[in-house]
Amino acid sequence: MRTYKVLSLLLAYPSKPLQDNMQELKEALQSEGVIKGRNAKKLYVFMDRLAQVDLLKLQEQYVALFDRSRTNSLYIFEHVHGESRDRGGAMVDLSETYEKFGYKLEGGELPDYLPLFLEFLSVLPPEDAQAFLRDAIHVIAMVGVKLGKKDSGYQYVFKAVEQLADTKIDPEMIARALLEAEQVDESMEALDKEWEETPAFDGMGGADCGGCPSTSSAPKIH
Repeated sequence: MRTYKVLSLLLAYPSKPLQDNMQELKEALQSEGVIKGRNAKKLYVFMDRLAQVDLLKLQEQYVALFDRSRTNSLYIFEHVHGESRDRGGAMVDLSETYEKFGYKLEGGELPDYLPLFLEFLSVLPPEDAQAFLRDAIHVIAMVGVKLGKKDSGYQYVFKAVEQLADTKIDPEMIARALLEAEQVDESMEALDKEWEETPAFDGMGGADCGGCPSTSSAPKIH
């Protein structure tokens, strides 16, 4: 279903092609008609804004919203397992699920990246896609609630994903998300502390890594 693909694109890092093709994306959503009512109206207004805002400003806002704080992370298992070993096992299982349906990851992106997950759902029969989405929707909805507290237009993309799941969201998880949104400290000092990492090997903290390979963040499924 193309609606999943459109929502995937809307949650990916903003680009000029995204802005240039926004009207086509709106028409794709309208033609399938599965996003309805107030959710659809709010989403279309947000899409118009994405198309009109200066791209560099839009990219800066995106990074500040999704990349600088784990609170709004687009990596699903970040909210479930954090940095525990369980997250690695969950990602292996999800990768195997992709492969079971004949799709392999390319571009070095992690399998729990929400835009990638939505892209995967777009190539499945609607019933299978909805079943997979329902397994993850409570976690996804928590991020949407936090974005709503920030009055971010991205909340309407998450509301659209919720509508596709067509299931009741756990009220306790929503309450917890609201509490977390109220308590989060977004100062630079807090962000630095949040992302502070313990070295994997003692004595390597000052090692030169000029020759380390870079990774691509472009999600793609084949």
